[in-house]
Amino acid sequence: MATSTFVWATHQVPVTRWFKAELRQRAPTLHFAYARPGLSTFKVSGEMLEADFALPSSFARAYGVSLGRARAEEEVMGLSEGLPAGRLRLHVFERDIDVPVDEQAPAARGQRAASVRAALLARAPERFAAEPAAGPEDLVLDVVVAHASQPDDGWLVGCHRHHRGHGPEPGGVTHVPLPEEAPSRAWCKVEEVLRWADFALAPRERAIEIGSAPGGASQALLARGLDVFGIDPGPMDPRVLRFSGPHGNRFVHLGVPAAKVQRSQLPHHYEWLLCDVNLAPMVALRYVERFTALAHGGLKGAVLTLKLNDEGVFAALPRLRERIAKLGAREVRYTQVPSHRSEIAAILRY
Repeated sequence: MATSTFVWATHQVPVTRWFKAELRQRAPTLHFAYARPGLSTFKVSGEMLEADFALPSSFARAYGVSLGRARAEEEVMGLSEGLPAGRLRLHVFERDIDVPVDEQAPAARGQRAASVRAALLARAPERFAAEPAAGPEDLVLDVVVAHASQPDDGWLVGCHRHHRGHGPEPGGVTHVPLPEEAPSRAWCKVEEVLRWADFALAPRERAIEIGSAPGGASQALLARGLDVFGIDPGPMDPRVLRFSGPHGNRFVHLGVPAAKVQRSQLPHHYEWLLCDVNLAPMVALRYVERFTALAHGGLKGAVLTLKLNDEGVFAALPRLRERIAKLGAREVRYTQVPSHRSEIAAILRY
């Protein structure tokens, strides 16, 4: 098992201050070491951390223990020599820049990471699995490089043991571009969160979505075969309203505020709950609590988008986490996927 006295984490650039402040509260044995845009490292006081540790962060997208710095493929291989024998998953990915991902030039993003990954695979094909997606207990070699639009300032080399605290793809999850037919950016957000969480949604399961208009997230769920009940007084995109899937699944619009939805308007059982509303998180949680209770124990999972627009909401995060912990899930995780802006996702598994 790999161990280290340093850990690393990647995150969006605008939340750097909040990310470090949260770890000062929740992980006092970690002491800030150095940073690059979108990447922070910490020295561990006390015992060394193993590669399967869990980082208590609401903002980290990927993290692990640090093996050192490199500028060439041979240096990466040298740093990896202390890892156990056998094939590793190889995750090469770029740090964030201070530009929303959907406003970045797609021709540039990811090109440096792709080049470094190809060179490492060519250098040691017997050491790395061909596919990058990590499964339970896989040991992953992480190589974090600068964004392709920025100068190459060296690579951080680390590793992690894959578990539910990590997304399976390089960097946790890669950005999912918005399809032309999608009604809104919510399509990207829900797709990225579902892939990060590795949720298994099955055709003809039912989802309740609070704050569904105009229908980006609903469309993503419909495409996965779910029946979707969208709660929002705002208008839905006609393509969502007339959707008819190959599994016979459909969309039902409950065009009233969440507080006015009657139990008789909902399906008898539903497995998934999503909430993405332009309300303060404490207010949004009132509706989440109600619809969690109305599921009568049938939920498999929930995705709650928490809007963090100011210092007051960040200061309230501990109280938000306490309330979310009381929703009855057996597992609660937090992350901020590439398409998020001033928000994070709480991911609940029942």
